[in-house]
Amino acid sequence: MHKKTFAFSLFLIRIGWVLMTSLSLFLAISTIEYLSFRDDINFLRVKPDVVHHWIWRTSFYLHITASLVILAVAPFQFISVFRKKYPQWHRILGNVYTFGVLWVAAPAGLYMSFYANGGFWAVIGFLILSSLWIGSTALAYYYIQLKKIQLHQQWMVRSFALTFSAVTLRLYVPLLSLTTSMPHELIITLSAWLNWIPNLLIGEILMYYYLKKI
Repeated sequence: MHKKTFAFSLFLIRIGWVLMTSLSLFLAISTIEYLSFRDDINFLRVKPDVVHHWIWRTSFYLHITASLVILAVAPFQFISVFRKKYPQWHRILGNVYTFGVLWVAAPAGLYMSFYANGGFWAVIGFLILSSLWIGSTALAYYYIQLKKIQLHQQWMVRSFALTFSAVTLRLYVPLLSLTTSMPHELIITLSAWLNWIPNLLIGEILMYYYLKKI
């Protein structure tokens, strides 16, 4: 890759990092209200069939709490200066991220997938998302144990692309509602797939043009 092109790519990636972190922060702020444990707030208002079910409700709070933590720590893992200067913190935050995904957020999300709004295809979309989230994170952890750094990085990019679906899901629903005349049920179903497939594609593109060059 030409030096100027590579430098421009790095610039775009840094802009993307700032945008990604800002959106994650916005999600964190907008989710804090759920910690009041009221059942008449936003998403919970459209789940009257399960909102009082203690297993679903517990899974919901575990999912959003763990997701906020891993969204907070993940962006720092992609800063090369941070990794090189503070390798111990990189490992600690990496363990926090891995534990949060594999043992809390993803299993809770997998359970909640069976109760997704939007019908059968929405359920399938979220089930695949949760399964890929678990698989990619487990592989990232597996490869770092083998000291296969590049494979670890590749699978961690895929894992975070799926983690970031928590953010993009909250963008697609209002965006499609405001810009299209599609029925709300169809928007919900499409969002169950759109919230993670483009993220993975962007991750693959970034790895192709950037990750293998460093």
